[in-house]
Amino acid sequence: MFARWGRFVYRFRWATLIASALLLGLSVVAILTGATLTSSGSFGANLPAGQAAKLINGEIHAQGATAGSSFELIFSSPNLNANDPQFQSALEDAVASLNFDSRVSAVSTPYNVPANERSAFISRNSHEALVVVELKDSSLKAEGYIGQVTGEVRPGPLSVVVTGDVPITAGFNTTLEQDLQRAEYVALPITLLLLVLIFAAIVAALLPLGVGLLAIVGGYGGTVFLAHFTDVSQYATNVVTLIGLGVAIDYSLFIVNRFRDELFAGATREEAIATSMATAGRAITFSGITVAIGLSAMVFFQGTFLASMGGAGAIVVGIAVFYGLTFLPAALSVLGERVDWPLWLRQRLGARK
Repeated sequence: MFARWGRFVYRFRWATLIASALLLGLSVVAILTGATLTSSGSFGANLPAGQAAKLINGEIHAQGATAGSSFELIFSSPNLNANDPQFQSALEDAVASLNFDSRVSAVSTPYNVPANERSAFISRNSHEALVVVELKDSSLKAEGYIGQVTGEVRPGPLSVVVTGDVPITAGFNTTLEQDLQRAEYVALPITLLLLVLIFAAIVAALLPLGVGLLAIVGGYGGTVFLAHFTDVSQYATNVVTLIGLGVAIDYSLFIVNRFRDELFAGATREEAIATSMATAGRAITFSGITVAIGLSAMVFFQGTFLASMGGAGAIVVGIAVFYGLTFLPAALSVLGERVDWPLWLRQRLGARK
């Protein structure tokens, strides 16, 4: 069956490449029109605890319930006491601009709350004071501008620490994004260098990397499209990038290497593609199915972000297998012996061995 599929791809190689390009276009459209990914704090809404929270907000706090969010500021001074007029003046000056920010709905300080609540805003040693800033928007939207809002705070002689769900989540997301980008910037060049050393040919090295990038785009598109129907964690994209790149390159290595071996043995392009699909193609198909099933097991962790991460992982593995059975053999059918370009590099590396 896989050999027949290889011959089919060879005969319709240009049509297969066009179909792969269309799938890439659909993936880009899905990314541009995909639903918003959510943070881990929004999961569990359908569980009994989540339903109880909705009931409490709807029945008990119906009048005061809002869709907004909040964050906290902790002002401190080693010398001044929170009850001193100088400390109060410095704190009120620090948050004065927040009262005129259209994104802020309320600013609660120790000096504007009822007297019976004031003790909750001042530490026991009276050297720290709490300020609660209420935002009009939800946490997910507020994360986009929390840096601008906190940048309006001018602590003056006081020290200030920003905390709360919104700034912590935003900072955590920023750190993850930076780490992931750093890993990609380091991993891609190193991977390309290793592939060039393994294949001793630049074209052969670029093919697995290209399949990996296609799988990442397709996996990301499928993940944000899935968000239209269920909650998908914003961290699922990390799974798509890491698993997609690794699996796609790994699977592509088998096919490209087998194709080159068949050509070296004297087979025609069609025979080389058919044999590659019957051997390496069969292997990556069953391997991909196994990996996807294993990742899909996390779907049973309902009410947690693990479910969406497992779904995203299964999607990107499936897309990696798809491109490995369509785009890659079609590209090899077009390239043929040119997959070894530049030939002098292979000869030079081969002579050293």
